[in-house]
Amino acid sequence: MQCADGSGGGALSAEAWRLLIEAEIDTAVRELRKNALWADAVEKGGLGALWVGGSRWPGAQGPATRAPGADSRRTLGKAGQAIGLAPFADGGGGGSSSSDSGAGDGDETGRAAVLEALLLLREAIGSVSDPRVVDLQAIVGPFLQVIRDPETTGPITRCALVSIQRFVSHGVVDLARADAMPALLDMTQAVTHCRFEATDSASDEAVLMQILGVLSALVLSAGGRNLTDAAVCEIMETVLSMSCQMRISEMLRRAAESTLFTLVTFVFGRLNEIHAQGPADGAAGEAGRFGLPAISELYRVLVALVNPRDLQYTDTMRLLALNTLQAALHKACYAMAEFAALREMSLGPLSHSLLLILQRDQPALISPALRVLYLVFTSHRRDAKGHLELFLCQTLGRVMTLPAVPRGGSRTPLRLGGGPSSGPATPRLDDGKAAAAAATAGAAAATGSRRGSTASTHARSESDAAGRALAALALESEAAPSYEDEVELYNSASLRAGIRGRLATHETRRQLIEGLHRLLTGDDALVTDLWINFDCDMQSGNMFDFVLSLVARRAVPWPDAADAGESEAFLDILLHHVVRVAARAGVAPPAGRWARLLGLPDTHAATGASEGAAAADRAAAAAPLSMAQLQDRKRHKDTMMRAARLFNERPKDGIAYLQRVGTLTPDNSGEMAQQLAVFLRETPTLNKKLLGEYVSKPSNLEVLQAYMGLFDFSGRRVDEALRSLLGTFRLPGESQQIERIMETFAAAYFGSAPADVATKDAAFILAFAIIMLNTDQHSPQVKSRMALDDFARNLRGVNDGQDFSPEFLRDVFDAIRTREIVFPQEHEGEAGFEYAWHEVCAGDVPAGPWASSRGQTAAYDRELLAATWPRLLRPLAQTLARAASDHVLQRALLGLHALAGSAAHYGLAACADEIVRLLAGATGLGRAAAAADLHAPQVLVSAHGRYAVLDAESPASPLAAAADALVAAGPAGAEQRAQLQALERESVQLTQAALELGRDYRAQVAFVALFELVAPLTGALSRQGWAPVLGVVGVAVDADLAPHGAAWVPRIPTLQAIDAARRRAHARRLGGAGAPGGAQQAGGLLSAISSLWGSGSGGSGGSGSGADAHGRRPELRWRASPSMLADLVARSRMAARASAIGDIGALAGRMGASQATFLAALARLFPQPPPSQPGSPADAEPGGGDDAPAAAAAAAEEPVAHYVPSSVFFLELAVSLVLAAPARAATAWPPIEPAVQRMFEYADVLHRLALERAVGGALAMAACILECCARPDGAAPADAAPLVDIAGRILRCLGLLRDVRGEAFDAVAPVLADGLGRLVAADARALFSAPANWGIVRLLLKRLARAADAGPDAPPGPARQSLAVLVEVVLLLKGGAIDAAACFEDALDVLAAFAPSDRALAAAARPAAGGSGSGGDSSSGPPSHMSAVEAASKLVALLHDMQEIALRQAAAQPHDGGAHSPASAGSPRSLPAQPEPSIGSLVSASRVGSAGAASRTTPQSMWVGAMAALAGYACAGSREVRQLACQHIQRAVSAALGATDWVAAAFTRVLFPLMDTLQRADLLADSAMEDTHARCISMLTMVFLHNAARLQHQQDAAGSADAPDGSEDARPNAPLGHVWLRLVGTLAAYIRTGTMAAAAADADKKHGVPPDASGRAAERRRHLAVLGEMAAESAKNCMLVLDSMAIFGEPRDASALWRRSWELLDSADPRLRAHVFPAGDGVPPPPQATPQDQVAPAGHSAEPLDQAASSTGHDAEPPDRRPEPGENEPGSPAAQPPSPDTPRKKHHGRQIIIVPSDP
Repeated sequence: MQCADGSGGGALSAEAWRLLIEAEIDTAVRELRKNALWADAVEKGGLGALWVGGSRWPGAQGPATRAPGADSRRTLGKAGQAIGLAPFADGGGGGSSSSDSGAGDGDETGRAAVLEALLLLREAIGSVSDPRVVDLQAIVGPFLQVIRDPETTGPITRCALVSIQRFVSHGVVDLARADAMPALLDMTQAVTHCRFEATDSASDEAVLMQILGVLSALVLSAGGRNLTDAAVCEIMETVLSMSCQMRISEMLRRAAESTLFTLVTFVFGRLNEIHAQGPADGAAGEAGRFGLPAISELYRVLVALVNPRDLQYTDTMRLLALNTLQAALHKACYAMAEFAALREMSLGPLSHSLLLILQRDQPALISPALRVLYLVFTSHRRDAKGHLELFLCQTLGRVMTLPAVPRGGSRTPLRLGGGPSSGPATPRLDDGKAAAAAATAGAAAATGSRRGSTASTHARSESDAAGRALAALALESEAAPSYEDEVELYNSASLRAGIRGRLATHETRRQLIEGLHRLLTGDDALVTDLWINFDCDMQSGNMFDFVLSLVARRAVPWPDAADAGESEAFLDILLHHVVRVAARAGVAPPAGRWARLLGLPDTHAATGASEGAAAADRAAAAAPLSMAQLQDRKRHKDTMMRAARLFNERPKDGIAYLQRVGTLTPDNSGEMAQQLAVFLRETPTLNKKLLGEYVSKPSNLEVLQAYMGLFDFSGRRVDEALRSLLGTFRLPGESQQIERIMETFAAAYFGSAPADVATKDAAFILAFAIIMLNTDQHSPQVKSRMALDDFARNLRGVNDGQDFSPEFLRDVFDAIRTREIVFPQEHEGEAGFEYAWHEVCAGDVPAGPWASSRGQTAAYDRELLAATWPRLLRPLAQTLARAASDHVLQRALLGLHALAGSAAHYGLAACADEIVRLLAGATGLGRAAAAADLHAPQVLVSAHGRYAVLDAESPASPLAAAADALVAAGPAGAEQRAQLQALERESVQLTQAALELGRDYRAQVAFVALFELVAPLTGALSRQGWAPVLGVVGVAVDADLAPHGAAWVPRIPTLQAIDAARRRAHARRLGGAGAPGGAQQAGGLLSAISSLWGSGSGGSGGSGSGADAHGRRPELRWRASPSMLADLVARSRMAARASAIGDIGALAGRMGASQATFLAALARLFPQPPPSQPGSPADAEPGGGDDAPAAAAAAAEEPVAHYVPSSVFFLELAVSLVLAAPARAATAWPPIEPAVQRMFEYADVLHRLALERAVGGALAMAACILECCARPDGAAPADAAPLVDIAGRILRCLGLLRDVRGEAFDAVAPVLADGLGRLVAADARALFSAPANWGIVRLLLKRLARAADAGPDAPPGPARQSLAVLVEVVLLLKGGAIDAAACFEDALDVLAAFAPSDRALAAAARPAAGGSGSGGDSSSGPPSHMSAVEAASKLVALLHDMQEIALRQAAAQPHDGGAHSPASAGSPRSLPAQPEPSIGSLVSASRVGSAGAASRTTPQSMWVGAMAALAGYACAGSREVRQLACQHIQRAVSAALGATDWVAAAFTRVLFPLMDTLQRADLLADSAMEDTHARCISMLTMVFLHNAARLQHQQDAAGSADAPDGSEDARPNAPLGHVWLRLVGTLAAYIRTGTMAAAAADADKKHGVPPDASGRAAERRRHLAVLGEMAAESAKNCMLVLDSMAIFGEPRDASALWRRSWELLDSADPRLRAHVFPAGDGVPPPPQATPQDQVAPAGHSAEPLDQAASSTGHDAEPPDRRPEPGENEPGSPAAQPPSPDTPRKKHHGRQIIIVPSDP
């Protein structure tokens, strides 16, 4: 619609404006015509027609102005007066009659004027072209006349009101115009003073309803803000009075209330504008607009209506006022606090009235009063500290616990558990049968029985103790808090006495609790502010402490409490505080399955957490209040409170305490009196009666005077001053004491210069008179009260001879009469409240402004939480145990989540520990009753819908069958292990812990919560905190509820079956039985299960049964059906799957610095020996040696060591953590090192499985650490030295295994061998950088070589696996990674220990059944085994490498021209240069032989040692091994003979001892070794001939070709003679045996002795004859060569060497000389001797050769002792019988004497 000027917008156009006014005028006129009173005026005056306006000239603006009383419609002759004509009467002369007529009809005239005004308005608007210039009063004036007219009826008045409302609403009357103020005020005045004639109630209420609408429209219009204060007050008075009318209808009253709320909201909204512009108290605002005066008056009226003591107002009015105040405060409560007048009313009469309402039982008023108070406290808190204290004391006192209803008996102890059960037939799991079974199991464990060891282990003692402590602390039977307890708590907090009020009940109680909840949860900072403003304020009680303690006590849903339903409100208050603390700390809300359990949305909390943490940091940085200062104030207050308690018991003790703490000076000076007076004045908890008695004593007069000086009596009337004084202590009873106090008071009061008191004596008498007046006016014993005249008469002439002024005495008298002076300790009920209110308002003890922490609350959270977390945690844990609904349970869990997150954020280890301890106890798995049978569980197996109890050790059980198969398969039994695991999955293990958890819903929830809350607490938990968590994990693992991870941890019954299978296998081996017959395949397992049921077993009975091997039928320990028990276990497993217990390893892997704490707690649960284990493994003899079989047999009869599955699980967990992050091993290993060391120290008493896992884990950790150090550049740690040290420490722990008994070591030997191999292969250079590490590895390898093996093959299984380690060691020696000079002999010692026995080699050489070959059957055993021949071949190759290492060492040493060089330029092979070693020399742990260390570190001695070991293999029982050894010896000797001393050493230390060994009777007679003898003879002679010239050259250089006495000692100056004579002796021995064999054959033939049936004797003689011939040919060749070289000189017969040579040869075969040198060659013939006269060579038996040959053979057992090297040398000391002191080396039945090096 367009405006008149053509502009657009919301304004009406002139046409629309005119039409709307015309419509309202027409409506009003028609309504007037309907009324009988108006009918005459309408007809007589012609005012009833609406056809007006046609004569209006276009363009005229506004209604025409007429003279008063001029009306052309009703008169004639008056229009001319406008131009000066004389007035004419009606008809030309009837003016008087006309006048009389008009005077007689005054009412009609008034009504006609109203009608004419309406018609004139209608006529005038027809020519208006611009409505904006029309006078608004002219438009609304006619309608306002109708409204003001008291004779109008209700419908007419309502019609006018509707028109006014339409004008305002549609913009006809634009109140936004600058000139609209008069019209607005006219309308306001007319509507508020509206009068009309009553007709019927409906019509009248319609008018009133319309009045409300018009007033609302006027106030809310654009000009409403221009109303004056008076107009606003009139409007609000009208609406308020209408709202308070009880005689109107409910609908009208509700409409009035609604209008009142709307207008109040508008009016108080103006206050916000004034405050924004700058408050000016008492000013009305700008330009006459309404402001603070109108608002203050309206507020005053509303506050007055609330007063419950004003009986002229009803409760309905008070309720209306409270609701209206609520609307006002909602709109402008914070602005109201900025204006003194409004603030005084809010904190004065309003708060007083509200607190009075809260003392009454009026629920209708209490609820809105609480809401108003909440708004007042929220906005006025800066000045409402005392008011808030009164409210909290009064309200908390009213909602204290109701007295309990008397019952017949005491409370029964609460048993944790229950909740939704498994069904109507829930079994009794704690009956006598189960308890007896658990006790029996515990006794069996105490005695160490190997079948069913059931006692709790020492490793879990800490978690058990934690569970017991939990039961004693939080989850024990505990009564609900009583009223007496809470009163005591109230008093101990030093809160105001006498204002608690009486206990509320029913709806009143509920509303008070709701109000408390609204207050304490409406402001996140309020709880913290309570501590800052009350607990840290000397003049206030410990409100924070009391509120928190009361809320915590009442938050628990005590089942037998009279007000149990209220706990949820207090729990929500507690949660609000806890959750807000967590949010400020940046704790993320629950997410994932945790959020689903708590019934919360699954939120993404990462962003929120970081923002919250950042906000908390900012708040902490900007905190204006210092926490340190507050703590100092709190400590000072606590000191004063303690002093007050001592003072109340005995004043001297309190004063002495103050002197000890330094508050009072030690002397009795004036300074001390002043300090003591301050203490007495400012300590509110002092006993007021005792205080009055103390200060009134004559000895304390100085203190009394100082005490009076602390009061400010300036400007106070004497009664007011006396009232403030007597409010601090109680007057004593003795008159002298009272007089002393009054005198001191009079002096202090007169010192303040009072205007009405002339002297101090006058003040004293007046004070006494006031005390008497107070007693007279208020004592119930006084019947006749004193009047004012009596009071004045008593004081006549007292004031310095004058009377007090009458006005002064009247004021004093009225004050005492109307308000009693109440002494302390008498303030109870209403008097107590009024006294406390007076204290708050009077400000005698200033409370100070409210210190708010809003915005900086996080700065105080840490310290407050550290002090209060026990009170927060306890109710949450108790609620978790007692919750009767999921809602309460979820709230408790949410609180625990928030508290745990806060504890983790602030590093409160004690809080974190207690949280997990309580949760662990709530699971029920920490109780001793639940863990009693963990180590004696029963197993149920189901088949065909029926259950049976398995006997794990019975051979007939499926477990036994699978275990037999596993034992038979050995280490390669992966399929058999899988069968056992499958059987475990299909069966059900029954334990009390699993059954208890399955039937307790709360325990299952606590189980889930425990592992959800452990995650945020990982950084805060201490070792004591981890103990209960790991205790629950351990019980879950032992009960087979938790997943075991990557490594399989067998159940106890499973391992019992495996142990029984091992014992059966061992018994069969000892008894010569065949292979185990119990091994079955998977199909056999099902048949074994089916065989458990016999005809007498009932699947549906109370217990399943299955007969074992002895005919016993195992029975269930629980009186319940097996199916129900299985269902309970399934429930427990579901709880475990729903929890995060399976993520404990991943959680530990994500830990940072706290992982060491976790590992320290974990290490306490590793496998450990029982606490009662006597002795120490160090006292036991080391295993191995000749007594190993006997020790193994004895160990088979000993009890099986204790086994705890959880301990193995924890060990595997710790190992996995180190393996996952080897770079952090420097911090991860130290916490577990003592436990690992203890395991290996007591390895003899550990279970086999635990020991295997411990050894394997330790080796895996060490190898992984070394592998981490050896990674390529960039991946390895920057500083690997600490990690290498950790690997060495692990190895040193493993070194303790060297003293373990044989059986225990045999169990771990395979694992140890594999681990050592990986360890050495990882980074041996770094490993052996520590000198002791090589010695440990050497000892372990030697122990592995001696490890017993059940199979017939040798070397044993662990030794075979260790050969790989030896290869690595030799390679390291060869490469220089290990110092060869220091470790060479040790390496030889280890290689010698692995040498197979002659019997094993001989057995391997014999053709196996169904096969052939001398190499042994290497495929008959498991794939990982190798035959003795293969092992010996590998050892031979290693020895060859060892001698090469010695040669490298010799080549690397400096030498002078080759005198000591092992090889010359012409040596058969050239050696590469030795690489530079990367590590230092290693100290050998042991030596072989008796030579000194200096002689064993030379390259020659090293080479000789390796060659001597090779020579031993040249005599082995396997042809393949002998050939390989001879081949390596020949090559090695050829390579080494580059220097004369090395040539001599090769002969004397290697070749000659080898030949001496070959000439042993059994080896000499063995035809299978003929090729070895031949090869060695040929090698010996060839090497000698090859080096003869070199030996001769050195001998010539020495200048002594022959020894003068013909001795052949191996002197350096006679090397040739020595070597040659030893060579001749060896060949002569072969020749002699051949000659003897031929002679024996000839003798048998001569005497006709028949040959034996087997022909073996003939074969042996032939073999010996061949060897003799070979030796003879070799001797011939050597003699010829030496002779040709002129070695014997000329003449030969003159040479002692020649003579000695032929002596030896002639003794063997006298005919040999003739064959070499015929008689014509100048050689004398040898002496003749018959074969029978020949003697056996030195060192051999003289028995007939046949007998010697027949007594030995290939398959015969070799003798225990073989000839020592050099024994067969004629004339040498070695030819004599060896002495007992001769050093020897033992090699499984073969003895080799190690000849020391040449001096």
